[in-house]
Amino acid sequence: MKTVLVVGASRGLGLEFVRQYAAAGWRVLAGLRHPASTELPAAVTSYAIDVCKLASIEAVLEALQHELDHLVVCAGALGPRNQAFETPDPEEFDQVMRTNVLGPIALIEQFAPHIRPGGCIAVLTSRMGSIGDAESPFALLYRCSKAAANMAVRCAAKACAGGGPRIVALHPGWVRTEMGGPDAPLLPPESVTGMRRVIDDAEAFPSGGFYNYLGETVPW
Repeated sequence: MKTVLVVGASRGLGLEFVRQYAAAGWRVLAGLRHPASTELPAAVTSYAIDVCKLASIEAVLEALQHELDHLVVCAGALGPRNQAFETPDPEEFDQVMRTNVLGPIALIEQFAPHIRPGGCIAVLTSRMGSIGDAESPFALLYRCSKAAANMAVRCAAKACAGGGPRIVALHPGWVRTEMGGPDAPLLPPESVTGMRRVIDDAEAFPSGGFYNYLGETVPW
């Protein structure tokens, strides 16, 4: 049986990944900050993971009973929705950067040795982290954090080349979630279905790439 760990599975895209993988017959492990507060499919095993607390990542790794085929990192923080170019509040800066950058780095480092051959680590970043595609300073802190996460994915892919797992950055599209808001045109099932195709197709989507849910390459 194939096994996937989805981190940030309490809502939105993370929860949709859990639902789809469970429906497809995978062994699903769900990482959540507060496992008791989320209703998951019956066969899903939940773990307490707060990506801002590295000890919680280490604890899950020690308790892990199965090698993974895929690790999907969905945990993320938006921060202020500023329209102007302005200095972030230091506490908000620390929270967003720890969640969106430090967390994925730690998860990749800790779990990469436990991914089966042919497996994939997918980190949900955002087109808003694309330097080549930046058109406004909206949500500056979030943009900076996702650009940093993209660099982490690229560096991790280089570090794992020649025997480690495939590592990719994914842009889910503008999705109707709590973070995306009610005006977003895309629903979570469509976004996640597309991202799962990218995660599963190693030949079409090589390690170190930045892809959207349609499989298109996103500019760095």
